[in-house]
Amino acid sequence: MVNLNGEELTPNQLQQEALTVPFLGEKKIIIIKNALANKKIGSELVDFLKSNEKKIDNIICFVDFIEADKVKVDRKNKLSLTGALFKYLSTGEYVWEFNLMPSQNLTNWLNRYLAQKSIKIEPAAITELIIRVGNDLFQMVAEVDKLVALKNREKILAVDIKNNVNYKFDDNIFNLVDSLGNKNKRLALKLMSDQLNFGSHPLMILSMIIRQFKIILKTKDGGTSALKLKLHPFVFNKAKIQSRNFTKEQLIRIINKLLNLEKRLKSGEKNPELFFNLFITKNC
Repeated sequence: MVNLNGEELTPNQLQQEALTVPFLGEKKIIIIKNALANKKIGSELVDFLKSNEKKIDNIICFVDFIEADKVKVDRKNKLSLTGALFKYLSTGEYVWEFNLMPSQNLTNWLNRYLAQKSIKIEPAAITELIIRVGNDLFQMVAEVDKLVALKNREKILAVDIKNNVNYKFDDNIFNLVDSLGNKNKRLALKLMSDQLNFGSHPLMILSMIIRQFKIILKTKDGGTSALKLKLHPFVFNKAKIQSRNFTKEQLIRIINKLLNLEKRLKSGEKNPELFFNLFITKNC
């Protein structure tokens, strides 16, 4: 099996791998990730694949993450946002689309998995696990196995999740909090939409925002330091800079609004994106 980085792929590199047979074996599998991000050579790759369709005897697998809204546009319009390569691949015989599970589907999947394994867990723990792990099913299974081993088959409680499972964050979560701290409304709205489209649980996003604003509030006290707050110096300094954008009273008011929003989401309020957008609009 050969793994290629599609963002750095060249037609010559693909040609070399696609048209040569492995030393031991009849065929090889070539996995190319993120090729759609490489807009420069998309049409060249299409030309190569078309002209060598009968010569290629290996298995070539393109794996890409595409935002759902872009796929919808591509299917409706002739002008493709993702380029010629997406158009060509999307008409192939073997094309699979894997959508991220919404929260309810993820809950149902986890309940079925736990039932199959006869794992005892309280409902609040299921919610907390989904908030912290999100759509990564491999990590979800790994975390459940870890908790079963720790509890020695006793019932898993929400406190067990809080003590043993870390939040799964990516760079955009930190950028989102940063944009809120810097009152960059346009960027904050975009990053919030990206996170929800990517499948991040609304309560996980909210908990990160609350945590950051609490840190910003703590840095307003003159005698505080990264050491006292048990924070990394980079995190502390960033929050210190962001604190200049708010008065102490404003921060307390914002945190109270966020805590109120958290209660509403936990009580089953629908359309969290609307609530997030209203909060960003009012506070940035």
